[in-house]
Amino acid sequence: MNNNYFIFLGLFVVCLASRTIYELFKKTGKVNLESKPLFAAIFLTMCLLWVSWFCMCPLDPLKLTLPETVGIIGLLLFALGWLLAVGALVQLKGLENIDHLITSGLFSLVRHPMYTGFILWILGWSLYHGAAASFLAGLVGIGNILYWRHLEDTRLESTYGEDYRRYRKRTRF
Repeated sequence: MNNNYFIFLGLFVVCLASRTIYELFKKTGKVNLESKPLFAAIFLTMCLLWVSWFCMCPLDPLKLTLPETVGIIGLLLFALGWLLAVGALVQLKGLENIDHLITSGLFSLVRHPMYTGFILWILGWSLYHGAAASFLAGLVGIGNILYWRHLEDTRLESTYGEDYRRYRKRTRF
């Protein structure tokens, strides 16, 4: 069994936990959102999260032999996720301290294109590699992403009120 898999799995879980703790501190106002070192640390954490995910799946100890079409679907889901996440990042022109409600472009179709992209990365990459153990770990990641989305929805509704509620009604996820 490849020990590197467990190193990447551990890194993935630690990064998920770190980001979730950050989100909880953000919710309670215990972090300075203007802090560049804190932003850099969270950005690095997210980069490590994704690097660990992409390294983990090919090393999965519970590889499944899936039909080729499932692998192709997985790769397409991954590519769509990448386009959504990077497209949202480009459209936002930042990751924190966005001072207005963005409802155009990708955000006119999906409320959280970056989180949607992350979920598609997790599903697609694990399917592409037939990575059963990674898929299960990915479900924990998806749970975290859904929680981050919930916290962001709450924050946006509190900030933008009825405008955000109307926006939520006309978009998905």
